[in-house]
Amino acid sequence: QKGRPIMPKNTFFNLPKEKRERIIKTAIEEFAQAPYQDISINHLIKCLDIPTGSFYQYFEDKKDLYFHILCYYMDGLLEESDKSGKKLDLFDEGKNRIGTAIFDETRNRLQNYQAIFVDNFNKAPQEIKRDWSFENIIGGKYMALYDYSIFDSEEVDPAVREAKHLMLGLAMAVPNVLQRFCSRCQNNEEYHRLYRLCIDVLQTGITTFHSKDM
Repeated sequence: QKGRPIMPKNTFFNLPKEKRERIIKTAIEEFAQAPYQDISINHLIKCLDIPTGSFYQYFEDKKDLYFHILCYYMDGLLEESDKSGKKLDLFDEGKNRIGTAIFDETRNRLQNYQAIFVDNFNKAPQEIKRDWSFENIIGGKYMALYDYSIFDSEEVDPAVREAKHLMLGLAMAVPNVLQRFCSRCQNNEEYHRLYRLCIDVLQTGITTFHSKDM
């Protein structure tokens, strides 16, 4: 699996640990206060108490820093998943609605988890959510957070099972595609109906497709 994660520059990682931690701690505090689009880059740099030039030596832009903060929470989820065996299940409607709430240890342990990773992320622009999914989740290490048991059935065609990461990636891309057809903010009920339709069609295809029919 090959992702295209946005990461801080090497200059940032070469900073003394204390300074790196101070920058991240401050960024977490700021992103907890408001959604991504409501925090200006100038305000952020001022709060970080570093020169503008230094900021761009450490990060490509505001999105780079924001995604690094989101990865901090994702790493926590991945660690808890490795220890507990908990997985996200896109194909089980009940579990999917609960989402990352199953990772209660991480939610309680990491500062501002609810504010940044849930509340303010849900308010972020659609293009930010799309970039986050495609640049950091789909095809990357965080796909290990997901349940692949649907592919273990003997009914699943070997070709589908071999491409299980791709199949799951298609399911993960549904929200970003669906937003082009139905706004979740404007019609939440219809959005969820169409989302479930897309997932059910994918699930049916996964369990009934036979490559010999091609």
